Amino acid sequence: MSSLWLEDPLGLRPLTGADLPLSVGGPGADIVVPGCGAGEVRARIHLTAAGLQVIPEPGAAGGLSGVGIRLEGSPDRQTIAVSHGGIANLTQPPLLAAGDEVEPTTDDRIPIPEIAWQPREFASGGRQRISRRALYVAGPVAGVALLALAYLFMAATVIVTTTPAAEPEAIDFHGTVLDVGFGARRLVPPGEYELSVAAPGYRTARQAVSVTRGARQEVVVALERLPGRVAFDTGGVAATLVVDGTTRGALPGEFELAAGTREITVRAPRYVAKNLRLEVNGGGERQAVAVALEPAFAPVTVVSVPAGARVLVDGRDFGATPLATELDAGRHALVLAHPQFRRFESQITVQPGKLLQVGPVELGLPDGRLVVRSNPSGADVSAGGQYRGRTPLVVSVAPGLPQELLISKAGFATATASARVESGGERVVAVELRAMLGELRISGTPADAELVVDGVPRGAANQTLQLPAVPHQLEIRKAGLESFRRSVTPQQDQPQLIEYVLRAPEAARLAGLRERVTTALGSELLLVGGGRFTMGSPRREAGRRSNETERTVVLQRPFYLARHAVTNREFREFRAGHLSGIFGEETLDLERQPVVRVSWQDAAAFCNWLSQRDGLVPAYQSRDGSFELIEPATTGYRLPTEAEWEYAARHDGRGATRRYPWGDALPVPARAGNWADVSATYLTQVTITGFDDGFRVSAPVGSFARNPLGLHDLGGNVLEWTHDFYSIYVVGPEHVATDPRGPPGGDGHVIRGAGWLTGRLTELRLAARSVGTSGRPDLGFRIARYAE
Repeated sequence: MSSLWLEDPLGLRPLTGADLPLSVGGPGADIVVPGCGAGEVRARIHLTAAGLQVIPEPGAAGGLSGVGIRLEGSPDRQTIAVSHGGIANLTQPPLLAAGDEVEPTTDDRIPIPEIAWQPREFASGGRQRISRRALYVAGPVAGVALLALAYLFMAATVIVTTTPAAEPEAIDFHGTVLDVGFGARRLVPPGEYELSVAAPGYRTARQAVSVTRGARQEVVVALERLPGRVAFDTGGVAATLVVDGTTRGALPGEFELAAGTREITVRAPRYVAKNLRLEVNGGGERQAVAVALEPAFAPVTVVSVPAGARVLVDGRDFGATPLATELDAGRHALVLAHPQFRRFESQITVQPGKLLQVGPVELGLPDGRLVVRSNPSGADVSAGGQYRGRTPLVVSVAPGLPQELLISKAGFATATASARVESGGERVVAVELRAMLGELRISGTPADAELVVDGVPRGAANQTLQLPAVPHQLEIRKAGLESFRRSVTPQQDQPQLIEYVLRAPEAARLAGLRERVTTALGSELLLVGGGRFTMGSPRREAGRRSNETERTVVLQRPFYLARHAVTNREFREFRAGHLSGIFGEETLDLERQPVVRVSWQDAAAFCNWLSQRDGLVPAYQSRDGSFELIEPATTGYRLPTEAEWEYAARHDGRGATRRYPWGDALPVPARAGNWADVSATYLTQVTITGFDDGFRVSAPVGSFARNPLGLHDLGGNVLEWTHDFYSIYVVGPEHVATDPRGPPGGDGHVIRGAGWLTGRLTELRLAARSVGTSGRPDLGFRIARYAE
């Protein structure tokens, strides 16, 4: 609120609304101007929203010539300033009595006649009494007058204003009783004071003030608005009030809040928090605020057939069906459990305030219990083409349906069985596994060395053995020489040649390399010593393609190659979110299935990650967003070169000459590997006639026999990435490539082997090669590394 002042030759004085309008005229008017008679009003001053207006008085004899009237100041203080050519105290001409006349003169001098004067005589006694009385009265009056003059001379004019503008109820200068005045204008003696200002709706303000003699002083006092009372109504919901981030108390209720803009949050269990911005009027004023809270839950009903099933939500038992309850909004895991029926599980989504009706859910009959045992135990069990575990095994199966079982164990012939289990019943299937024998031919120097098999001496080393087709530990020893040790798994109908050379300790130290290494993930890599062989296929080989050019390769640098392809479990240690997915209705995502749908770059990144985890120097470096082999090559994990892969896959115990993963001739033997068999007819159009490997899609790694080097699935289960960029080689018969790693660049990488979608016999040849640029559902990889 702004203040209004009047400034004219008589001085500066405050005005109120009641003082308006102001009259302008002669003596007796609010504003006296020259040239006006006593009681005469020439105009009136009005102050409107449009500004200052001077309105002439109707019937006035003259105007306001020479008089200036204007409005000055700021929004907080406005002054009506009046100026004219006169002086503050106008001397009026003498008034003549009726009948008195003044003779006209030719100039401005009027003669003043002399008047005889005689002093009045008083009695002496009376004069004494008047003088004494006058003395008693005049003394104090003169003293008061002197003090008043001194006060007016010494005191300073102080104008007190407030921010925000308000009408003070009281203004006090503490430390003096001589502060006089009215409204905001005060006369105060010089000195140091504490000024207090009280205004309605504000706290009493106090501040130090220094008053000095001289010009008028203006003091601005900051006022603090009193808090207000705010009553919050939450409609009966018990809630908590948070003001400007500070918890104030429980609602509904009334709170004293500071004036101004306040950030309000109302929180209640199972309700959505309410945020609002409230302008608190303050000044002791009471306000009412209604807060409508939205529920963060909803009613839920669950019905099952039959009734009486226990309802579990996120593991918590809510009672039996039929059930009516309330659940918080969001996703929940719902389970219906009945002792005589199959368990029902589902995800439900609860929307705030919206009724959710679940059911009626018809509960199925309970599963049957199938128990599978084998002798020996530890055999892998597949039911309906799905891997279910190892014996002894107990699984739940659908009631009344035949279960076709496949029971396999390395070194034993695969057994099959069929079983049907009624609802709630149990069926036991026990099988005797028939051991398979494989032939090992051992040859080397010195010939008189001793052979030890699984810790049992077996005589001279150079001999032929028939051993069960399970892993065995061989040791060939002779005093003074470094012993030869190897783990070998005989294969039925696949003789293996084990060659050895016992060296002196010094020679063994130079040539000695561990036969196997194990990664941090538990995967085993076997040592491959290398050798000389012919890559590709001869021109007259049935099914040969033009990209299978024969060339001579020498592998001088020994390397390690993984027993099996990288599994889903191993790859998810590196990339937890990877999914190999499904094909048709069959899963490719079991932990022991080989990882698929990975690119060459994904495989190289896995190798580098595993190298760092095992403390090895990575084999690859990233350049322009792609991986390339570091030169000179390190001993970190990498993909096998194409030459290394073919050498290891075609090795038959004597050299790398094998045509197919099982040998050199067709047809495909039973249990030779995992390819597109008769069970995969709904997955692919081309299958191997009459062949059944027991798996519709990829099998768990290690499900089939190892090759003579002890490696699984080279040429079966899934195709595999190699290190090399793809190229077609045109070389002469005299050309020999030593430890080749392919061209330095290209559009894709070489893919070798065959997989569970391979149904053409020509593609089962170990010389077959193809190219790829992205992942596939039947394409995985295995790791390799240089031994030194």
